[in-house]
Amino acid sequence: MKKPSLLSLIAAFACVALYAQTPDYRFGKVSAEELRMTSYDKDPDAAAVYLYEENSLFYQIDREIGLTSDYRARIKILKSDGTDQANVSIPYTDEYSVRESVFGIDAVAYNLVDGKIVKTPLKKQYIFTEQVGENHKLVKFSIPEVREGTVIEYKFRKTSKNPTYIPSFRFQHDIPVARCHMQALIPEFFKFNLNLKGYIKVNIEDGSTNGSVGSGSDMISFNVREIKADATDIPALKREAYVWCLNDFRSMLEFELSQIAFPGIPIRSYTSTWENVNDMLKKSSFDTHCRIGNPFKDEVAAIKAGEGSPGEKIHAVLRLVQSKMKWNEKYRLFSQGPRTAAGKGTGSSADINFVLMAALKDAGFQVTPILLSPRHMGRIPYTHPTIDGINAFVVRVSLDEGKYAYVDGTNPNSDIDLLPTELLVDRARVYGVNGDNGWCDLTGIAKNASVINMILKLDTEGTVSGEFIEQHINQPALQANTAYTEVKSKEEYIESLEKEHGIQIEELHLEGTGTKKLVRKYRMSSQPSGTDEFLYVNATIIPFMSTNRLNAQSRTLPIEFSHPMVYSIRCSLELPEGYTVEEMPQNINIFAYEKGANCKYIAQAVGKFIQFNFQYSMERIIYLPSEFDNLNSFFGMVADLSNSQFVIRKNTPQS
Repeated sequence: MKKPSLLSLIAAFACVALYAQTPDYRFGKVSAEELRMTSYDKDPDAAAVYLYEENSLFYQIDREIGLTSDYRARIKILKSDGTDQANVSIPYTDEYSVRESVFGIDAVAYNLVDGKIVKTPLKKQYIFTEQVGENHKLVKFSIPEVREGTVIEYKFRKTSKNPTYIPSFRFQHDIPVARCHMQALIPEFFKFNLNLKGYIKVNIEDGSTNGSVGSGSDMISFNVREIKADATDIPALKREAYVWCLNDFRSMLEFELSQIAFPGIPIRSYTSTWENVNDMLKKSSFDTHCRIGNPFKDEVAAIKAGEGSPGEKIHAVLRLVQSKMKWNEKYRLFSQGPRTAAGKGTGSSADINFVLMAALKDAGFQVTPILLSPRHMGRIPYTHPTIDGINAFVVRVSLDEGKYAYVDGTNPNSDIDLLPTELLVDRARVYGVNGDNGWCDLTGIAKNASVINMILKLDTEGTVSGEFIEQHINQPALQANTAYTEVKSKEEYIESLEKEHGIQIEELHLEGTGTKKLVRKYRMSSQPSGTDEFLYVNATIIPFMSTNRLNAQSRTLPIEFSHPMVYSIRCSLELPEGYTVEEMPQNINIFAYEKGANCKYIAQAVGKFIQFNFQYSMERIIYLPSEFDNLNSFFGMVADLSNSQFVIRKNTPQS
């Protein structure tokens, strides 16, 4: 055998070393190996992957103190549906106190053509600015010549005139990240607390270096805090069903200002405890607006002087404010002027609820704001207290015997203890008159139920028909009322019900529309499937859960349902003379993890009647990923029941 030459061995080892060496992450140094890459081994299904992401932040100290951040990213497009990564939007704020700017944009697409790397740069004329709010804009661009196999790079600089706010750095995106690096250089004058969120391992170095400003005898030296954060092989944060806010579970590093300390100037401390948050709110316009006068004095005076229980008067005041003011669909903690908004007849959640508090106080009630963040905006953190995490509030009304009622004026169909689902949060803070008063869970303030009674008959033509009476209480009533107000006609509403239940509806009567107890009465008919010999009638007449709600093999994120709920059906189905029940659904009584949910079904045939009781209850609405398997199995059994059938043998004439 011919031995390899020394030259060939050196060449072979050189190739191995070249391939195994750390990629060059400098801008513009995309390699042929990266372009030849066809999949990401940590996530073979990924449509794209961040090969590298970097954000470097530092302070500029001159006549003004500002923040500068340099961002750059390198992304590999692995599949055609990953090309949307080339459409980039950079948000910024141009209000005076912040005055952010975005500039220095550079973007390039790299493709391998006939073995050569071809670069296609972004032309400046294809960079656009879009106004998306009063003080908010987007810089937008689309990198050209992007297709499956392309590597894209882009970078930009963003400046801000607000040195007290450092944006969170996200390590996790909707596509995986092979490697990311973050660095922040913060002068000693600004003290920040760090809060690392998410489940991903991030290596953080928190050290110091030296800094200076000026020159010669005017030079001032100071310490600079140097924070470095690195992470590798970060999985994509994929949207899953039953998650209130994806950002609650995103891996990110948050910065919270705790202190400003310049030489010769008194130290200014910022939020570090919830008591501090409470005190800051008391010194702000929030507390001032908690004490405004009632703009609807005559109407409230009439309610106060009239007859009715405390609950009825609270309800009347709530309906008054809801009729006078329309929500502009903006959640806010602070208001520019509640009385002005009342005069205009429209306003934010803060405008409306400040007015609601004033009206309730004028009616003789003691009220307290309950501070929160709507579900889609993310939870208020237990640790690292901050005003920034609070985006809205609802109103708590004190009743006798230490009881409370909760109200919110944004949704015209809401009621006492019946808040919009967005506001049913598990973490809210009580804004107390005498300091901090702790946490409040709003998810279970009302008993929610749907109760359906059916009296039905099966005729010899194979049609099931009869009377339905549905009672929907609290959240189900709110949802039904909202659906009713959104349709153009009663006929359209009936069509939606028919589609939901899979039946035909006649003579629909509604009672209690706009209240927390809605009753629907109607006659229904349906045509079960069958053969010449048998009919097949669904176990609950109207399928409750046709498919497993989770329907997945595994779960990464917690499971968060809307609200506690009880759903029950009671049915009596009369059969024609001579018809018999050949087979019945199986009776069950099953529980989810630690009895957080229960499903019970009992059916029996008594003479010519089929009778069944079905009850599904969800007491606990939040579950950990470790509890997924049990919950998934529970929903699978509920779906199996919902798809099971009564098998009814027809009366066949004797030969």
